[in-house]
Amino acid sequence: MRVHGIVAAIPLSGAAIALLELTRLPAAALAPDRLLAALAQLARATFTTFAVPALLVVATALVLSERTRPRLRDGALAALGIAQVACAREVLIEYPAFASSLPVTAALALLGAAAAAGHVGLAHPSRAGRGIGVALVLTSLIVARAHYALYVGLYPTLHLATLQLCFVGCVLGAGLALGAREPERAPGLRVTAGAAAALVALALVELPASAWARPMVTAYTELGRAAGVAAALARDGEHLVPTAPPPARTSALFAPDEDAEARFAAASGLPPLDVALADYDVLLVLADATRFDRTSLADDAPPTTPRLRALVQAGAHVHTRARAPSNGTFPSLSAMLSMRPLMFTDVDLEPRFWRGTLRAERPSAPEVLRDAGRETFWVGHDHERCFSEHGRGLERGFDRRVLVEERRDAPPRDVDAEIADEAVRALRAARGRFFGLVFFVGPHDPYHGGYDAELARFDRALGRVLDAVDLSRTIVIVTSDHGEAFGEHGHSHHLTSVFAEQVHVPLVTWIGGRRGARHDAPTSTAYLFPWLLLAGGEREQAAARAVLREDVGPMLRALDGAVVSEMIGPDRQEVALAWHDTTVVYDVLAELPRLFDPRVDPGELRDLREEDEARVERVLPLLARYRSLRFEGRRFRFVMEGSP
Repeated sequence: MRVHGIVAAIPLSGAAIALLELTRLPAAALAPDRLLAALAQLARATFTTFAVPALLVVATALVLSERTRPRLRDGALAALGIAQVACAREVLIEYPAFASSLPVTAALALLGAAAAAGHVGLAHPSRAGRGIGVALVLTSLIVARAHYALYVGLYPTLHLATLQLCFVGCVLGAGLALGAREPERAPGLRVTAGAAAALVALALVELPASAWARPMVTAYTELGRAAGVAAALARDGEHLVPTAPPPARTSALFAPDEDAEARFAAASGLPPLDVALADYDVLLVLADATRFDRTSLADDAPPTTPRLRALVQAGAHVHTRARAPSNGTFPSLSAMLSMRPLMFTDVDLEPRFWRGTLRAERPSAPEVLRDAGRETFWVGHDHERCFSEHGRGLERGFDRRVLVEERRDAPPRDVDAEIADEAVRALRAARGRFFGLVFFVGPHDPYHGGYDAELARFDRALGRVLDAVDLSRTIVIVTSDHGEAFGEHGHSHHLTSVFAEQVHVPLVTWIGGRRGARHDAPTSTAYLFPWLLLAGGEREQAAARAVLREDVGPMLRALDGAVVSEMIGPDRQEVALAWHDTTVVYDVLAELPRLFDPRVDPGELRDLREEDEARVERVLPLLARYRSLRFEGRRFRFVMEGSP
């Protein structure tokens, strides 16, 4: 065995993976000092993340020399290849769905066999091995860069395991290619040792730009996130991923807000509701995964939702900057029904944070409406059993619930039409004042015909429901639980960030007998029920005022009226704070703010952090207050999946 090949391959492969990760940083990282500092952070993360497989390769390569019996040597090398793939598998199956996946298991078994064969090839250098090695290096680097097209951020273990396997592939390929050369013609060990030492030194050095580079690398790269998240959890884990019951609130931030109602009226972005709620039925219509700019409500919008637009033209209020409280169905709906931001919601989150339980410690809005004498019903989808099994506690307060099942592996059908059928039946069966929730599945992936086609299908179903409602005596609210990403900011689908494409949702409110208007101030769909209940009877008003006084009011007071959208997961935590002239997307784990001006950049594509120091200085104290609100006043906690 020519040890020089494998020894040279390890630092070269580490550097290649680090450089690939470097390409994921924004343009602001291109300044030479920042670029070097970011590379140092990534080099450190590369050594930390891949230390075990790299050391195994080096140790085995040095021990298994030509003096070892060929069969024993080849067997040990084959076992080493399998062990390296097994290390990647242990990272991958931290996400339970991968652990029980037959395709994933089969793919890893094939990779293990290929790695075993590749390691044996290290002991048998040949010209053919050189070509195979070069191809393997190129393939590994292409896979490492291309795999980010799949659910960036949603499955961190998938990205980390993929990078680990690509690193192994690079080491194998480079080892085969370099080992095929004669020792006297191969790179000298001194040069190789020097390159490795330089990479190690770079990983250890703290450059002046490191304070800038560290949060950037943590926020934008998976290698950086692996190290950065671990450091954040070691420092603030009890606050970031709490498993204990919520702490008592002793901070002055949570002093009851005696002006909460007036503060809410001024900052909520919702119009005055100058009617008696008792005179109206209430219908809340949700469309899953619907982003505002793909509906017919947006300027220069596609003709996807003509019936929704017609409702606005007939006199409904339209809110152009409504934001969901979170970027996934369960956390967002939990906050909406609880009438609070997610951080103050009594919710148990599982490691897959789009599943969990809404605890019964405080009454939900449906419970308040039911106890005030209304009939309550919920008709909607059950996509992948998200409500019947994985979103527990949301059903509280509903007299009856009809869920229409949809599964990815089933033949496509018009589920929204079925939901509309059930909703019309529920509306016709109502005998008194009612509160109804109708939750359509479209447009949710997998898209049968495309996203816009799904939106149009939802709009047709919405029209059938509206036709069954007496609009003269009904308050109708149409909105969404979250948005959907299509590659913006490197993300796809949802549950991966709180940029506008994932939390900016449509919001239309129809109040029978009242003329609506267009509203461009930011608002939150978590405000809808307090807004409604303040127009209700004594019991309903008391419930709304309690929410405003103890949670929403103190938050608005501390954050200067910001609208809050949060993603709270075990290894991805972000918050978007929206004001009239500024939106901040803040990575809580990396402690990295990104600033945007929604008046000229509604898609949040131009980060002003590097060019508007005054704006940065203005928001930094507010971000510090947000962390204090989260840490000192949170009511969420994490539990193991399936625990009571």
